[in-house]
Amino acid sequence: MGMTVDELKKEKIWVCWKYVQKDGKSTKKPCAADGGITGSNHAFRASWVTFEEARHAAEASSYSGVGFIIPKGMYFLDIDHRDEADAMVQLQIRRHDTYAEKSISGNGIHIYGCCDYDRIPKTKDKDGKEKLDPKFYVKNPHNKMELYVGGLTNRFAVFMGDVFHDAPLNDGTEAVLTTLRKDMLRKQPVNYRPNEDGDRAIFDIVCSLRKAKNGGKFARLFDRGDISEYGSASEADAALCALIAFRTGDDPALIDAVFRQSALYRRKWEREDYKAATIRTGVEACHGVFHAAAMEHPDFIHFNAKGNPVISCPALADYIRQNLHYIFVRDSARHGVLRYVYEGGVYRLYADDMLKGLIKNCIASYDSEMIEMRKVDETFRILTTDLNYIKDSDLNADEDIINFQNGILHLSTMELTEHASDLLSTIQIPCEWACEEIATPVFDAFMQTLTDGDTEIERLLLEFIGACLSNVKGWRMKKALFMYGAGDTGKSRLKCLVEQLLGRGNYVGIDLREIEARFGTGLIYGMRLAGSSDMSFITVDELKTFKKCTGGDSIFAEFKGQNGFEFTFNGLFWFCMNQLPRFGGDDGQWVHDRIMQVHCKNAIPIDKQDRLLGEKLYAERDGIVRKAVHALRAVIQNGYRFTEPQSVLSAREEYMVENNSVLAFHAECMMKRPEGAKCSEVTTGKVYRIYQAWCRDNNNGFAKTAREFRTTLARYYKTDFSSMTIRRSYGSVYKDLILNEDAVREYTVPYNGSEEDFL
Repeated sequence: MGMTVDELKKEKIWVCWKYVQKDGKSTKKPCAADGGITGSNHAFRASWVTFEEARHAAEASSYSGVGFIIPKGMYFLDIDHRDEADAMVQLQIRRHDTYAEKSISGNGIHIYGCCDYDRIPKTKDKDGKEKLDPKFYVKNPHNKMELYVGGLTNRFAVFMGDVFHDAPLNDGTEAVLTTLRKDMLRKQPVNYRPNEDGDRAIFDIVCSLRKAKNGGKFARLFDRGDISEYGSASEADAALCALIAFRTGDDPALIDAVFRQSALYRRKWEREDYKAATIRTGVEACHGVFHAAAMEHPDFIHFNAKGNPVISCPALADYIRQNLHYIFVRDSARHGVLRYVYEGGVYRLYADDMLKGLIKNCIASYDSEMIEMRKVDETFRILTTDLNYIKDSDLNADEDIINFQNGILHLSTMELTEHASDLLSTIQIPCEWACEEIATPVFDAFMQTLTDGDTEIERLLLEFIGACLSNVKGWRMKKALFMYGAGDTGKSRLKCLVEQLLGRGNYVGIDLREIEARFGTGLIYGMRLAGSSDMSFITVDELKTFKKCTGGDSIFAEFKGQNGFEFTFNGLFWFCMNQLPRFGGDDGQWVHDRIMQVHCKNAIPIDKQDRLLGEKLYAERDGIVRKAVHALRAVIQNGYRFTEPQSVLSAREEYMVENNSVLAFHAECMMKRPEGAKCSEVTTGKVYRIYQAWCRDNNNGFAKTAREFRTTLARYYKTDFSSMTIRRSYGSVYKDLILNEDAVREYTVPYNGSEEDFL
């Protein structure tokens, strides 16, 4: 089936046409080449000519152009008001893969092709004339598409020759059927017939048997009832059943239904014993070898008019949708799409070629010889243009679950349920959840050394590990873990173990300065854990981004050369270092309260270091994770608050003092006024200038402003500056604070002169 454009031009189906005014509108009217009356009805077929004859007549008579009457076995798809780049146009061009040209308006596309007229769904009107099944539109008012099938619609098509898709007029039967189902189906079917599908199945079987290599033999039996080649009518019956069985397979009911429409059908067929025996004889004659269409095959394998299997890309796409769990996720950071496929209870990130590989495997599972990459690519395009996207924030959004290899653990009930594809989890902990406690001797000894036997610190670390392995949003706890101390204490080994459990792509190595940098913030996007296993000593101007991340605020980030985006960091920070960092800006209680600093004091001598410690810890992961999850439950039950021991609280106070020059000055140079002692004679202004001098000696000269100095001091005492001071004749002084003896001796001499108090 099919023809070239040149072959079409030789057919006597061509007419001329011109514009005429009808009801105030310009319309196209067919004209005979000889100047007479013509039309698309077969009554005018004597006036139809070849293309060349019509073209010469149009030029000679100044007609507007030429066109052709759509013959039986051809179809015409008219797409109006859509340019060539339109998605619908591109879809139809790929689907039909036949000759197409631009319409005369330049704002539409005409697609011409051949089709199997017999396979087009049709009905007959009251006059017995065949029409397209009324459940389909000829002109769809919703998408501005028109589909005309020769023999079912009287229509002439304007031919421009302005080629858009250069191809022969190919067989587009499958494409027409797909277009009818997908684009031309009315919402309310008209004259629906419940048995239509069954009748059509039998009709297709009969048609295919007629077109088979032994179709003549079948026609003689089925159509004419000619049994001259057989010794008896019963032998002829068995022979016809064998022909039918080859096409239907071992399906007695279907063989019976087809046989009943044959010329051999007679009353004897109603005898159940005779019918059953004859059908069994016919099936056995096939020796278990049937037509491919009768053998088990996936829904995306269709069969053409010759009975050969072909791949239907739309059907293959439907097969993928039904049998493969996958999701497309909008990537807010890079403004693209991430593709995940559900495997082993978790959604795994797939590259495009990996997804194409799955499509190819579906075809190969039926017949590897049928693999065509263009079919794979077309199916891939169908799937990836479905526009069924989810937000990246929908991933790992259920805070009550942790995904293990043997199921989903629900933290609220500690119940383990089966994996389910509707849980959008991309992180699976590589161990099995154990209901019973599992011994972890290596881990226990490791933690004993790491924490110097402090069970409260060990509990805090287990709580933090549990939080890292869960979906609980990190900003609920408003904490980050800073482990510091000499090298070889094992602090980075513990962090590496957690990273192994999370898996690559779920953590990132980054230090505080990089997080605060312009193009560094984006690196933590989508990460469950961020931090450094060996952060060198750094000084950061301000921990602005750190504060937003741990507080659940929206963060602006950007990648180099791309537009910026905003996101909320739902993970946690974990830094390991030899020395705690210094930072400026907001270095008060607000920031320090978000840092849990754990001092690791026990450095392991080289001769006692276990080079296989990482492997041994990972081998105990089932028991370790169980301990961490139970510790996490305590955090949740405590209102998402970690259990911070007094040693951590004290270390935080010391760190805040060390990191803040005002508090460090206060700790070193000031003291509470003893009870009964007079107020200091050193004014607040002189105290500030002494602070500046102290900074030059101890802080490289970087001192806070006078306003920052008094605000920090007041905040430390949870009061305000005016409440801390009292006015004297010589200026304002602190009521309850004085300089200690060392500070008085070292710094007050230069300021004995009278100076105006400016605080």
